[in-house]
Amino acid sequence: MTEKNIRYLSPFDNLKSQFVMRSADGEVWASLKYADLEKFLRLMLLGIDVDEDWYRTSYPDVDRAIRSGVVESAKAHFIASGYFEGRLPYLIAVDEEWYLSTYEDIREAIRAGTFSSAEDHFVRFGYREGRLPGKLF
Repeated sequence: MTEKNIRYLSPFDNLKSQFVMRSADGEVWASLKYADLEKFLRLMLLGIDVDEDWYRTSYPDVDRAIRSGVVESAKAHFIASGYFEGRLPYLIAVDEEWYLSTYEDIREAIRAGTFSSAEDHFVRFGYREGRLPGKLF
């Protein structure tokens, strides 16, 4: 399984321009309206690879929307709403050993038969719970 990575990220100055910058208590703070947050995130999402075939197979409602012409592509759906709905852009490789040593509750749930693997949990719940698929650094 090939791990996918972001292939493009908008320049920092461009991203930073979305925020209102201020200084308080010797710290620099950045804030923005919720609508601008969504705009900012969509700009970031442009750099995410979306596996068209996997996404359409995993999300039949999106496949139907694409076939009927309501949505242009899996990537367009992911940027417009899929990310905000907690959908994955592709099957993310999960480091089974790291995941189970980090999330003991999942290790126990697998032993109990609730999930078949760390990947099973991550795809079904872990991603939306904000769990990491492996050590990032």
